[in-house]
Amino acid sequence: MFAAVGLRHGCRATAHPSLRPALNRVGSGASAGRQLLFFSSAASSAAVEAAPAATAAAARLPGIKSEAEAVIQEAVRSKSLSRKAVGAKTLWKLSKGKLTVWVAISAMPGYMLALPACVEPLTLTALATGTFLTSASAQTMNQIIEIDRDARMHRTAQRPLPSGQMTESQAKVFAAVSGTTGLGILSLGCNPLTAGVAATTMVTYAAMYTPLKVLSPYNTHVGAISGALPTALGFTAALGTGLFASPWAMHAAWLFSMQVLWQMPHFYALAWIHRTDYKRGGYNMFPLTDETGHATAAMSKPYLVGLCALPVAASAAGLASWMLPLGAAVPSYMWWSSLKRFEANPNIATGRKFFLGSLSYLLAVLALFTAYAHVDQKHLVAEGEEEAQKSSVHSDPLWRASIAARLSDLCPHEQMRSTMFDLMKDGCPIPKGMLPQGKGSSTA
Repeated sequence: MFAAVGLRHGCRATAHPSLRPALNRVGSGASAGRQLLFFSSAASSAAVEAAPAATAAAARLPGIKSEAEAVIQEAVRSKSLSRKAVGAKTLWKLSKGKLTVWVAISAMPGYMLALPACVEPLTLTALATGTFLTSASAQTMNQIIEIDRDARMHRTAQRPLPSGQMTESQAKVFAAVSGTTGLGILSLGCNPLTAGVAATTMVTYAAMYTPLKVLSPYNTHVGAISGALPTALGFTAALGTGLFASPWAMHAAWLFSMQVLWQMPHFYALAWIHRTDYKRGGYNMFPLTDETGHATAAMSKPYLVGLCALPVAASAAGLASWMLPLGAAVPSYMWWSSLKRFEANPNIATGRKFFLGSLSYLLAVLALFTAYAHVDQKHLVAEGEEEAQKSSVHSDPLWRASIAARLSDLCPHEQMRSTMFDLMKDGCPIPKGMLPQGKGSSTA
């Protein structure tokens, strides 16, 4: 008790000398205790102050963990995808295979018309393969640019890139390989001019049309030019630079013009059907602001009128027999009828029929033009009747003459001409002098 009282009053000096060491130890312990109490209090205060931040950090841990896991999973997925071989089905989707086939088909009529003699299988194969590969490359570049926009749209979300079926790096490799291979095939298997036209098509599609899709509604006009350029590939594959001085140059211009006009209503119908999706993707197109469909029908009508007039103009200009407008009247009427139904009752069903009608129209007109186009005799330079006949033989497609020589007795064109009392000068698309005597060769 004495030691405690002495410590309490600070009177350790008055204590007995024998108790001073003990009192010193007690004092030191009390001082240490006070220091410990101070630091404990400070620590408690700091802990209280830090508690909200610690609680918030703890609350964020699951989110941070989830983000980290997502990043790791994405890295693992990308690495596994880069090691995994991409299947043919995925590459077909990346190439927009159906559209690319249509592009390759559009290059065929020009070659079949302008080839100087018989069909050369190697050249024809190079034309079809090179056109397909360059189109696949352009379509792939388009999808690489539009990954984010495709991911927002329902109709494109399952494409290979936005759905994660392949990586962007893999797509770039495919675009580079298919593009360079296709151009090489066209250059070596056909000629450099054909490769140049294909390269121009790729550039206008990927570097001009694709960026314009979000900038201006007139992107469709640029896309129409890009989509029509493949029609020239067949002519250049057959004639090379000689096309420009050839009587087939006007045929190439006609086919190009036809496909430019055709693409406008074709795409307007597609854009209107999927207008909600295109808006979601952030695109800028005329039909997207048309809620009723009447404006889209009105925009499409002038192009169909022009398309109906083109076959007549071709025959009047001597580019084809009059069987071209007669034959084209059927697909033209069918497509026009689908437009009128869409105009009267705009909805998804009538819009889709109008869109599908454009496809059947194009296929029919390409086939008809291939069958009935020819070179007008006034464009041929020859000396004497015999030489003119030789020029005629070598200026029109010989494959048609070969077929007609075997089937001329069944030729419906000549039968129609006879039925109409020879009023049609060009009953059969095969030129005079190319058929055996007495078989379809009597033309006025």
